[in-house]
This record gives sequence, C-alpha cells and structure tokens, in this order.
Amino acid sequence: MATMLAQRQTAFAGVRVSAKAPVLVAARSRQAVKAQALFGFGGNKAPAAGAATQYMICIDCGYIYDGSQEFKSLPGSYKCPVCSSPKNRFKAYKGTDVKGKPNNAPATMKKRKDEKKW
Repeated sequence: MATMLAQRQTAFAGVRVSAKAPVLVAARSRQAVKAQALFGFGGNKAPAAGAATQYMICIDCGYIYDGSQEFKSLPGSYKCPVCSSPKNRFKAYKGTDVKGKPNNAPATMKKRKDEKKW
C-alpha cells in the first residue's frame, strides 16, 4: 500500500492522492435489469384478456372514440375529431349497440347523443 502511494505521489509531482476505495459488486447486474425491461417485468400491466372494451363518447356530438390506443393514455390535449371538444367532455358509454368498431355516421351519432347513455 505504501509503495502504491509513493508511485502516485511521484507521478503527479508531489500531489497527494488518497488510496482508492474498494470496488463493491452491485446487488443486481446490468443483464438482470435489461432482462426485466425486455420481458416487461415490473412494467405496466396488460389488460385482462376477458375484459370488455370501454367505449368513450363525446357528450357534445355523440362520437365514440375508436382509436387503437387506450383512451386514458391519450394526452390531455386530445380533442374530438368531429366537434373539437376537449378530452374532459368524453364520458364512458353505457349503451349496448356497439359491437366491434363503432359506427360514427352522422345519423348514428345524433341518435346516440339524443339517447344520453353516459
């Protein structure tokens, strides 16, 4: 140990350098962290396979959101593509007439808006 300090002092022309602290082994390796990210452990949970799709309806025009992304994960700046109402004007649709992709034809949207099933 003394010889290492002597070598360091001469290498830096009289500058004293403290001895290096021992290197500690990490509790988890980088490979373990990459594997967790790769396989999704600890990430967001996927929706249950048997869970029914929750449709969101614009209460101003009757448009039902039919995007592939979950409505909750949309940004707060999302607007209705038909009437430009903000995201907070969408409510959970309680009607049973939607099977698969919703019909957003103008006549159907007006009918849904008039029924007020939200």
